[in-house]
Amino acid sequence: MIKRLVPAALVAVSTMVLTLSVSVPAAASDRSVVVDSASAEHWTGKVQATTPHIKHVPECQNTGCDSVSLRVDLPRRLEGAPGGVHVKLQLLGATPDDSVGLVIYNKKQVVAHSSAQIGPARSVLLPSVDARYTVYVYYNPMARELGSPRLKYEAYARYEAKPTYPGPTSELLPDLQALPQRYVTFESPVTFFDDTVSSEYPSCFRSEAEEEPFAKLCFRFGQAMANIGKGPMDVRYSTPPGDRPHEVAGYQRVYRTDGTFYDLPSVGTMHYHEIHSHYHFEDFAVSELWTVDSNGNLAQKVASGSKNGFCAADTELFWWNANGPRADVQSFPAPRCLEPQTVDPDGTAHFKHGISTGWADEYWWALPDQMIDVHGLPDGTYALVTKVDPAGKIKETDDSNNCNRITVTLSGLATSAPAAAALAGSARPC
Repeated sequence: MIKRLVPAALVAVSTMVLTLSVSVPAAASDRSVVVDSASAEHWTGKVQATTPHIKHVPECQNTGCDSVSLRVDLPRRLEGAPGGVHVKLQLLGATPDDSVGLVIYNKKQVVAHSSAQIGPARSVLLPSVDARYTVYVYYNPMARELGSPRLKYEAYARYEAKPTYPGPTSELLPDLQALPQRYVTFESPVTFFDDTVSSEYPSCFRSEAEEEPFAKLCFRFGQAMANIGKGPMDVRYSTPPGDRPHEVAGYQRVYRTDGTFYDLPSVGTMHYHEIHSHYHFEDFAVSELWTVDSNGNLAQKVASGSKNGFCAADTELFWWNANGPRADVQSFPAPRCLEPQTVDPDGTAHFKHGISTGWADEYWWALPDQMIDVHGLPDGTYALVTKVDPAGKIKETDDSNNCNRITVTLSGLATSAPAAAALAGSARPC
């Protein structure tokens, strides 16, 4: 329920409800959210690129910021209980270049912070204790010049109990699911890191046209992979002091219900990309183009993309519905996966990629390697097939949902103006 904010004396005696009003650039928020049960309390807001600044908050001193007061007043049975108040946020109508940060203060102390710069969703966990906080949502795109000047978001806060697992100790495995591919095109991508568009083949990145197999006509598409399992997909690797070998071995961290974990070796190769200056998890996903018969069934594979996995991360809240299954807290923010998590005294660097339960990792069509080279193919109708973990190197609960396909039509392939279109409603498992 939403109502206008009333004077503080009246708020103290009013029913505990979500209260909202228009935000103004002030030191204290004039909006209030109260969490007094296990129900979700919602609010919405806007963030602008440049205003308002909030000088006493470091994250808001040089960029636009929105704020709301959050009061946790839990029933006695929930106070101090395992779990906490999960604060979740997602942007509305965002482009791939849009991003915000989420930071929560208790007076002058930061108690939770997500500074991710890629993806439209954020989440943090607060302890299950009564307290008063201020939530700040600040403008935070990775490429500020490409971000939208104004962003809208929706958010909610809810107490969530820590899961319990009666019975013998078991593994909390991920379950990767390939989602329907998004947006098919032959458009030129934009420069990414130092990877520019090929001057000779404008639908391709320079790296795609100059590295084997050499691409000439890049059919580009977006895709996403979700984790609907009980545990995270957590892939780790290390690099030696002062060196970036061409390849290093990755391993999967598998968690157990008793809070312990073990590391499973040989989940795939991490390949260092010279142009992008970081490691790719190459065995994470692969896409293929197939001809289809008169019934729409797969007939023959005619082209394939590279096995890729640019930087697995929590970028979308796949489980957003407050009344549905509960996603874990964002544990793999992007682009944190490009930087070492820890560095040993001797200089050994430790990295991790992954997807938390209830989250998805989106790969935008304009990222390097989000393509299949189709030069030489005839115009026609094809199936675009994407497989996550195609080699079965990730230990998970179910491999049957790792593949998805859509039907696409490709035309003008022998001309200077090729076109691609996806058939609406054609998405289905392979």
